[in-house]
Amino acid sequence: MKIGLLIALCVAIAGQVLYHVAQKGVASDANPVLSLLVFYLAAAVLTLPLLWLYPVEGPFIGEMQKLNLAVIGVAVSIVLIEIGFLLAYRAGGSLSGTYITTAAVVTIFTLALGVLLHKETVSLSQVAGVAMCLGGIALISAKSA
Repeated sequence: MKIGLLIALCVAIAGQVLYHVAQKGVASDANPVLSLLVFYLAAAVLTLPLLWLYPVEGPFIGEMQKLNLAVIGVAVSIVLIEIGFLLAYRAGGSLSGTYITTAAVVTIFTLALGVLLHKETVSLSQVAGVAMCLGGIALISAKSA
């Protein structure tokens, strides 16, 4: 595995763990929409220094014009993910099961979408992985005896 990919994966994993621990800790009586607004404002402020690591190469307007509708799709997905997990945790979702269940279902959907939209091929090991995801959801969802 390339070192750049390994570092990126470690950053993403650390971010996801922090995300779920922090999201579970949001005060239950805090307004969920106001919480999201503060999340995004803080994220915007924290993102600005990253421009030093990844500077805009050309004129700002020219770089903005390179963006497409996928950016709006990501924005919509961020809102859905944020409010979904916030409300799931408030409704009693556990830190140990909520993300794992959604990640397994997302894995299955993205595998299918990869085949349908991007003509990706599915291997036997991926089919086995889907079966394991379904089994994992069943085990995580089962009440202990």
